[in-house]
Amino acid sequence: MRLRYERGSIKYENEIVPKIGIDALDKELLDQYQVDTQSTGTDIWQFLRDNGLATTKNELTNASVLLFAKNPAVTLGSKCSIKISHYYGTKQTFSGEPNLVRRPFTIEGSLLSQIKNAVNYFQEAVKESPPKMHGGVFRPGLLIPEWVFQEAIANAVIHRNYTIQDDIQVRIFDDRIEVESPGSYPAHITSLNLRSERFARNPTIQRVLNRFRDAPNLDIGEGVDRMFEIMHSHNLYDPVYAPSKQRPNSVRVTLINLQRINYWDTISNYIDKNGRITNREAREITGIQDTLQVSRLLSDWVAGGLLEKQGGKTRGAYYIKTGQDIFALFFKGYEK
Repeated sequence: MRLRYERGSIKYENEIVPKIGIDALDKELLDQYQVDTQSTGTDIWQFLRDNGLATTKNELTNASVLLFAKNPAVTLGSKCSIKISHYYGTKQTFSGEPNLVRRPFTIEGSLLSQIKNAVNYFQEAVKESPPKMHGGVFRPGLLIPEWVFQEAIANAVIHRNYTIQDDIQVRIFDDRIEVESPGSYPAHITSLNLRSERFARNPTIQRVLNRFRDAPNLDIGEGVDRMFEIMHSHNLYDPVYAPSKQRPNSVRVTLINLQRINYWDTISNYIDKNGRITNREAREITGIQDTLQVSRLLSDWVAGGLLEKQGGKTRGAYYIKTGQDIFALFFKGYEK
């Protein structure tokens, strides 16, 4: 019996794989999974059935091949791998010499090994990226945290539509990384609600990957939210998910390899040099034109204990650093 794609849910992982026996699976990986799930000694077919990877007639499903075959792409005769293209610069060149760091390559193997090998390549790319000055120190040019990249890859592997004959595409540029997986957003998920809503297109794949001891996914519904939080904690821009109108047949997330403009550093340096700052001066040096936006920034820093507000409530108000000797300012020419 072959179950077809249903709206909002994909049954491809439960399809039976005819004429493929258990010898097609990686015994070492299966043994490791049994150890990780404390199921050693269980009959292998019973174990596969218990995990939704085989039928009662001992027939393998697509999910079992994707998760445990040495090379699912060959076994299934379909494109179910990860392709990485790494470029110099910020866009592809289509004429003359291609701007490739290395020739595009495909990562094949079980889904777990695909994720691990993609992360391994990312680690090497970070090490080899040209260092840049950030906050007074040199850091690797690739600033995106490893866990964020791993989560983006794991999500693509787990939630992609495996009925589509295409690989997951990973494109690395100097200013961003794009991870694009085949298939539109499942069910009610959109680019706007994916931080608050949950839906598993391939629940068996998600569950099995999560049960490995070194699982690449948490399966607690917080992965995407943590991506945003970690990027923010590293002073990087939020992940950008392309809306379905822009990418109707795929889900693409872009991880921007640029630090946010740090207005605090600009304000702090100005006060260190000039002793104090007004709203107008803050707008001039940050380029923010909105008076209220600057007021909110300054108020947040006051609330956070970084600044103290002096002068009038509105007119004549200015800000100094907390603990700064206000009387010393008069001797530096700041009487007004």
